[in-house]
Amino acid sequence: MKLLLLAVVIHVLFLLSIFYIHFQSPILKGLPDGAEHDHPPADRLVLFVGDGLRAESFLRHDLNRTHFLRNTLLREGVFGISNTRVPTESRPGHAALLAGVYEDPSAVFRGWKENPVEFDSVLNRSSVSYCWGSPDIVHMFSRGATPGRVHVAAYDSNDESFAQSANTSLLDIWVFDRVREFLAGEQQTKGGVLSQKKVVLFLHLLGLDTAGHVHKPYSELFTENLITVDKGIESIVRLIERATKNDGRTAYIFTSDHGMTDQGSHGAGHPHETETPFLAWGAGFKHWKEAIPASDYSNALELDGKSIPVHHLNQADAAPLMAAVLGIAVPKNSLGKLPRSLLNVSEEYAAWAMRNNAEQLLSQYHHWQRESEGKMLQWLVSTKQTSLKVLIEALQSEIADADYRKDYTEVQSLTKMLIDTALNAIEYFQTYYKPHLYIALTLTMLGWLLLLAKETCTPTNTRIFALNRAVALTAVVVALTVTIFNIAQNTPTVVVLYFVLPVILWGYIGAHWRQYAPLLQGKAAMYSAGFIIAAEALVWAFMDRRLLAPLLWVHCLIVVKPLLDRKPSDANNRSMVRHWIAFNLLLSGFFLLPTIGRDSSNLYLLCISIFAWTAVNTMIVHRSKHTSLLKSIAVLVQLLQAANLLYLIFLIQASANVPQWCRSLCWVFSGLGLLAPYSTSTSVSDRMLALFSGLSGPYMMLSLSYEPLFLLCFCYTLYLWLNVENCMRNKRIALDSFHYCSSIQAEGSIDFKNTRLTFGFMLFLLVSFFGTGNLATVSSFDPNWVRCFVTTFSPFTMMALIVFKLLVPVLLLICVLKAMVIISSVPKTKMFTLTLMVCDWMCMNFFFLVKNKGSWMEIGSSISHFVILECTTIVVIMMYELARFVTDVTLTTSTPRTRPAQAYVISSQCLPYTNKERVE
Repeated sequence: MKLLLLAVVIHVLFLLSIFYIHFQSPILKGLPDGAEHDHPPADRLVLFVGDGLRAESFLRHDLNRTHFLRNTLLREGVFGISNTRVPTESRPGHAALLAGVYEDPSAVFRGWKENPVEFDSVLNRSSVSYCWGSPDIVHMFSRGATPGRVHVAAYDSNDESFAQSANTSLLDIWVFDRVREFLAGEQQTKGGVLSQKKVVLFLHLLGLDTAGHVHKPYSELFTENLITVDKGIESIVRLIERATKNDGRTAYIFTSDHGMTDQGSHGAGHPHETETPFLAWGAGFKHWKEAIPASDYSNALELDGKSIPVHHLNQADAAPLMAAVLGIAVPKNSLGKLPRSLLNVSEEYAAWAMRNNAEQLLSQYHHWQRESEGKMLQWLVSTKQTSLKVLIEALQSEIADADYRKDYTEVQSLTKMLIDTALNAIEYFQTYYKPHLYIALTLTMLGWLLLLAKETCTPTNTRIFALNRAVALTAVVVALTVTIFNIAQNTPTVVVLYFVLPVILWGYIGAHWRQYAPLLQGKAAMYSAGFIIAAEALVWAFMDRRLLAPLLWVHCLIVVKPLLDRKPSDANNRSMVRHWIAFNLLLSGFFLLPTIGRDSSNLYLLCISIFAWTAVNTMIVHRSKHTSLLKSIAVLVQLLQAANLLYLIFLIQASANVPQWCRSLCWVFSGLGLLAPYSTSTSVSDRMLALFSGLSGPYMMLSLSYEPLFLLCFCYTLYLWLNVENCMRNKRIALDSFHYCSSIQAEGSIDFKNTRLTFGFMLFLLVSFFGTGNLATVSSFDPNWVRCFVTTFSPFTMMALIVFKLLVPVLLLICVLKAMVIISSVPKTKMFTLTLMVCDWMCMNFFFLVKNKGSWMEIGSSISHFVILECTTIVVIMMYELARFVTDVTLTTSTPRTRPAQAYVISSQCLPYTNKERVE
């Protein structure tokens, strides 16, 4: 239990470390308000955000699907591509657009629907703003804002339907109708909101995102929704111009928070997800004819024989751009850079806007600088920090001199350099502890691996050596010194913990160094080299799923080689070997299927899967030891489940309304499937078959294509693995004779066979991850998975169902591992620590591969690789305990534990050689 708790603590700290090293929160408290301008180019700004609209979908067919926006671009607009950051989700995208803030990583742990961190935004900087749209988006800007400044109107979250029959345009029509009502009231009121200055109107249009999820971005229904958005924007613009009497003081922006893949998913770093359209027109914005010639850009948009320059900006740059157009302060925590090329303003005003942007960034830099200067030992300040300070002060002096000479072009050039320098300084402070934490965490994981190696390889009756008190005392002194030094330097508490932890671990190892001496011998070193090579092969397979196919073939031959070396004693063994080889080859075929660019839905494969699982489940029921009546009822349930699922799929494909009773039956059948394993005995063979059968039902209901076929092949391969291992280890004992609730005490030791079992478990763990797609990217998650259970937007229910689907193969595999421990008669703690060693070595690899620079595809993949594997390690730790409940508990009469005679046979075959002689 102590080892388990220590493992959880170390892995949680290791997981959180990448957020502290690479992704510090950009939210700083106590920053000053920025300056405002009394004569901005625009009095009001209207922001249209088409949720989930990628740039490719907007530009397709030469913008002929959006006639108004197309004509606006040709007549008066300026166009650009806005590049978003991972994760490409709605909340982070809107935070970047309106606040210039890339999502605080703590938002992952502190909630999604509620505002986890209050931040400043363009809406809060305005004199007054009005927002219409989804409750998850518009409310995030009203919380924490100045009272009475941000007004929101949102529809009910239950209206966000993901059903195939849903009209996704209704969400956008609701927004347009409410804005029309607002503008109608403005026309009847003198001195209304639109007559004021620094006003923002924000229209969040969720219909495109919902249409993309349900119908895919290339479908006709998505096009219809896009046309609805275009017509709605046209009507709103005309009403605003009429209400303001065409005073030319209104600025308009149309953009998106994120894109979407062809499969209707988003969240990762594919260009379709990160590239969004950015169209601006009206007061304060240049027409593209007045912009820099297209030859100065990397690409251009060809439209009606005209070459339109395409500007490239980061999503966070939209916040200072909107602030400049309205003459308001830039949001306090913004990290965006003002795109000067989009503005149609005087050089003097542009110089003011850029200096306003620079001052806002410098306020963040000065916050970090004051914290650094408040430390006790100033002689530890790095040369880079000093050089950044000198450079910033020099640029400020030159800018002031150029401004005095009214050379506004030079002011803009120098301010651009100052903005880049300030951003570099902010990044430096945010990653200040990066090299130190790399060293500390590496030492921690190496010490932890050495600790696990000792626990795994040390025999239970090993000699206990005396504690080396001198080393222990030295470790205590060093730990206290490190703690006091960092407290004096005002080091954050978490960082102090990261620095002290390796001292404690290596102090413990040093105090017990005699117990670790055998691990440094020649044979142990060779064994460690083989261990590292095998673990590195799994690392490469994690990054490229196709490598799992040859690894499965190698594992298949290694497992079956002892049986091939000797002639099988009967036909059953020969048949089992043939089945084992055949199903490994079949299972490896799933990793050769393409995952990028394929449609995630395949009706024919799904129907074949339903028929196949129904037939297999019927066979499992007939094989069970229940009465004839219970068998008949179970078969009837399987048939009704298949019929209900096929009928539901038919209705969804026909875009017809699905009756509520149909979805209610899905919940009922899933509940019966989860309870089914507990109605059988705790025999290893019976319980595993019951688990396969019981979990197949809800898994099929959460599938869209060949996933159930993969699960069927995966389950049967695991069952064959159990039989093959049992055949090699226990020649005279059938798998049915083993029980999960067996009270036999394992006394075996770790050898090559047990290590092979561990790597086999890790290989099948990766197989369960990547068998139906790429789990290492968020884009593999499809909301359509939950179509049989929920249709309205319910993030927690949907996430719970998706996580359940992902964990089904993992739970089955862990139950198999528990059975392997019983069959091999190895202490489960040693087998478990060996599994932890493999996971932790892989985690160390991905820890050094995490990136926060480069393409967003690389950044997203590196983060997800580390987080998924680290979370997997923690999940495996917890699910190993869950497996005890799943495998041991039964609702039937208690199964007799292993008979004494049988126990004698098991003990005599599974004990080490010296003990075997003693038994005989």
